[in-house]
Amino acid sequence: MGLLMALEFESFEENKRIIDTCIANGVLTDWFLFAPHCMRIAPPLTITTEEIKEACAIILRSIEN
Repeated sequence: MGLLMALEFESFEENKRIIDTCIANGVLTDWFLFAPHCMRIAPPLTITTEEIKEACAIILRSIEN
């Protein structure tokens, strides 16, 4: 339901670096306990289109760094 998604990375270390960068830039995210190499993306159902675009831009920048 909603926008519940995951991004899979090569390792927990890579995922943790990206998650830390996202959090530092205002996007709250975490990993799954059963899959620590996957980033959990679970925005509220009230998220706006503009907020989705902003969060996606932050996530993409975090991956590229």
